[in-house]
Amino acid sequence: MISATNSTDCLALMRIFADSTDQVWKAFGKDEPYFGVLSYDKYSRERLSSSALEEFCQSGEDALAALMSSIGRQVIEIRRDRALDFGCGVGRLTIPLAKRCSETIGVDVSEGMLAECRKNLAQRHVNNVLLSHQIPDLKFDLIHSALVFQHINRVRGHNLILDCWSKVAVGGLLAVQLPIRYNGTWTNYQLRRVRNAVPILQIPYNLLRSRPWNRPGRQMNVCDLNVLSASLLEAGATAITLLRQISDRSFDGVYLLAVKEFSRANPATSGNSS
Repeated sequence: MISATNSTDCLALMRIFADSTDQVWKAFGKDEPYFGVLSYDKYSRERLSSSALEEFCQSGEDALAALMSSIGRQVIEIRRDRALDFGCGVGRLTIPLAKRCSETIGVDVSEGMLAECRKNLAQRHVNNVLLSHQIPDLKFDLIHSALVFQHINRVRGHNLILDCWSKVAVGGLLAVQLPIRYNGTWTNYQLRRVRNAVPILQIPYNLLRSRPWNRPGRQMNVCDLNVLSASLLEAGATAITLLRQISDRSFDGVYLLAVKEFSRANPATSGNSS
């Protein structure tokens, strides 16, 4: 039987009932920063070996290289002065992005994730990255996000993507990874939705999978591409491209690329502004 007999257990139990996806992410940042990014047991704190950590980091290098190659095949030019990685986590994709851009800013709501990201940046001697809890009031040539918006309520995620879009410089690119279809059974999808709606069910789910009973659950939301694309076009996107993403264990996804081209009325308008 589970009981909350001290302040630590009480805090852990409160995480099960987290009132927002931000609280869940903060909990992962504090307790399981790498597993929170890629949910394989080998990346859990108790099992994370040096070889597993190297594999984790290499997966980010490979993923970003593949994305940049795909963008290039679409004949989309990326200026590489200033980039933003939204939901940077421990820096899995921020570090390879920083290798390609003059200045990179990583944004994450979790201080635990940012602390781990700082450690990874220092160990790899990457010194052109600024970390923040909020998107700074700047313009970016590239705003990137992956494995983030599926864990955020659809309406809030939609608004956050539009907020990111407002920070894209003229001539810049927004590239966000989004799940668009659940490829499992209807029953499993409904069970997942019930677990999202009734967080206490995360406890038996954890126990059945031999995981810590107090590990919070993460939402997995499917994006409405029609609504999002319409909103981006209304907000000034001049081209939207979808790149097929290799599906994970449960969801098929895409990278959505939205280009903010130069204004015909003022073709001289370009570059970053601060």
